[in-house]
Amino acid sequence: MKLILLTAVIATNSVALSDTIIVEARSMSFVPDVVTVQPGDVIRWEYVTGYPHDVTSGMKCSHDGYLYLDIPTSPGGFVEWTVPEDAPSEIPYFCELHCGSGMTGMINVDVPQGNMHIGIVTITNPMNMSYTLNSDDTGTISIEGIALNASSFALGVDIEENDVDAEITVSTLGSASVNIIDIDTGVDTSLTSGTYTLLSTKKYMFYGDAGDSTFDFTITWPETGFEEGVKMAGLDFSNANVSSMGDAMMFTAPSPGSTGFVHLEGEGEVFLGLVGDVTCATLTLPASGEEGIVSVPAGAHTIALAGYGMLWFPEDGDGGGSDFPEDVSGDGVVDVTDLLAIIAAWGATSP
Repeated sequence: MKLILLTAVIATNSVALSDTIIVEARSMSFVPDVVTVQPGDVIRWEYVTGYPHDVTSGMKCSHDGYLYLDIPTSPGGFVEWTVPEDAPSEIPYFCELHCGSGMTGMINVDVPQGNMHIGIVTITNPMNMSYTLNSDDTGTISIEGIALNASSFALGVDIEENDVDAEITVSTLGSASVNIIDIDTGVDTSLTSGTYTLLSTKKYMFYGDAGDSTFDFTITWPETGFEEGVKMAGLDFSNANVSSMGDAMMFTAPSPGSTGFVHLEGEGEVFLGLVGDVTCATLTLPASGEEGIVSVPAGAHTIALAGYGMLWFPEDGDGGGSDFPEDVSGDGVVDVTDLLAIIAAWGATSP
């Protein structure tokens, strides 16, 4: 899953190349007897010695009907099988003639993870919220909500290409709730901690509300890699808001006690706008009330928002104007009045 939404920069899919795995059929054994493959890989069983051999799928010498291949016994004889996209995760097999002597094997099918494209984000007044791009090529979002802040969140995701295994940790107290909705079926389920397999081509919504108490929600999923250039490596927010539709992102610190930190890595350019107390020690940002292209030198950079600070990544990203006009009041001045007006009208601008 790529965190396209929390970046306003583009992540790409890695290209998978097929491999050929060779298994030797010896007198009473397959060597190696266990192989791990991906869909599209080719397994080649080569005859080495012994009586005729075959590849028969099943357990305890009982054919299950999935796979049957004869291995030619002529010198250099072999048979090949291409692992299909819908292959089961484990395919035990044996040689019919020599199964009783222990001539068995196992094919483990490692299905590549798909992409989790986060298309909608609304995180309101969390006690703490963070996004981390981890060193093991996973991404993690953690949200802690409390009743005092009326904390809530919603994450809408599309699952692209293959299924995605997401690790969920969740806890709630009182009337607080954290749920998942299957958008296609409308089934709404209370979340518990564990591994959730999000199915390819489907849409889901994770959402939570602090109610009269607290919630903690963490989701970790496989990131599939980013293009060269600027990428978002992390977020840290307290009592501040994150909102997005499509690839247009807005971060706001709407009160004196609000703080937010946006961590960028890489090298390139990014288009953004800001209002109020938004600073970065290593980047030249637009003036308050303006937006424009920011050059990002190689390395790590942190953009900080304090009380009454707002940062946005416009959807068009080309300097042609933002979906979030700055002079909301129309008085010719961009100031806190405009910021408060935007916060007062907070919500989605399209269905």
